Amino acid sequence: MMNALLNPALMIFISGIIIGSIFKDKSPSPIISKYLGYYLLLGLGLKGGTSLKETGFISEVTNVLSLGVFFALLIPILSYLFLKNILNTDDAAALAGTYGSVSAVTFVTANTYLLASNQVYDNYMSAVLVVMEFPAIFMALYLVTHNSDAETSGKIETLKNAFFEIPNVILLTSLVFGYLVKFENEVLLSFITKDIFDWILIIFLFVMGLRVSKRMSELSGKGSKLIAFALLTPITGSLLALAVSSYFGLTVGNTTLLMVLTASASYIAVPAVVKDAIPNANPAIYLGLSLGVTFPFNVIFGIPLYNQLAIYFLS
Repeated sequence: MMNALLNPALMIFISGIIIGSIFKDKSPSPIISKYLGYYLLLGLGLKGGTSLKETGFISEVTNVLSLGVFFALLIPILSYLFLKNILNTDDAAALAGTYGSVSAVTFVTANTYLLASNQVYDNYMSAVLVVMEFPAIFMALYLVTHNSDAETSGKIETLKNAFFEIPNVILLTSLVFGYLVKFENEVLLSFITKDIFDWILIIFLFVMGLRVSKRMSELSGKGSKLIAFALLTPITGSLLALAVSSYFGLTVGNTTLLMVLTASASYIAVPAVVKDAIPNANPAIYLGLSLGVTFPFNVIFGIPLYNQLAIYFLS
């Protein structure tokens, strides 16, 4: 565990939390993290698309993509069944969708962790991240709209707006672009998806550390059940992913990334949708828990834990 904490990406993130806690009156502009996040999504999509073009839709690829969709539907359903007993419908649906979706930055950090420890994984796992974004969003909106009195046209409009949110568009279009377009300049592609990508990730993790330090204060009075939910849901999701990965014979690296995806919670794509689609949901709950509890837990402790479990059970 100590070696995991010495990972440069994790140290940068922790330093952001510490500095943000010291200088509480200072806060980075949300625009900075938004556009850095967009770049990471672009790089992920391109990397996933080019990898899919190289491998094709072989059985392992289709299996893991199907598993991603399955978990993106299962987790919000299970979460909602629990949350509806302690929250109102809007908050329960928003939080369930947040935890059914994925954190691209947690995924990228896991990529960096695996590379730093000389472990192999397939780049097409980025495509799994893409397909896991949408089902959870639609499930969250369904949980709200199917109980509402809104007309069918209004519900369809809500779903359409959700699909065309900027983070979703960037992920999907970059994936399709990477799959369809042949890059003559491999050096340029590597520069976009790896060289500068790694530096952007470091800057983003530091900024996110600053943001997390501010979000933690919003958790005051949110209740032990919600805090427990934010910690136990990723662990439960990762164990389910580990069991299924073992059954389908995925590699240790790919299993680790699927566990990370299943364990993570969105704080970019889903909150952007929820803010407009479920306006009565409290952002201090779905953003406070995903960004203030689950994100730091996964980045600092979860990633090395999931990886060690994958090594133990699959090696």
